[in-house]
Amino acid sequence: MKRKRKALKGLGPKYGTSVRKRYTKALSTLRARRQCPRCGSYRFKRVAIGIWECEKCGYKVAGAAYTIS
Repeated sequence: MKRKRKALKGLGPKYGTSVRKRYTKALSTLRARRQCPRCGSYRFKRVAIGIWECEKCGYKVAGAAYTIS
């Protein structure tokens, strides 16, 4: 039986399931592929907390910490 591996980076059982689930959800939304609102390429990534930039056209926008809203 194969298990799906999620990014937990050393969060063992001492942190509890609810904390690990929240961490996994935040990390997966952070690493999701995003499309640039201006040029449409999928090279839109987070530069810093709340700052998102397209590597192709250089478009910068401020948004939330883990996702653009």
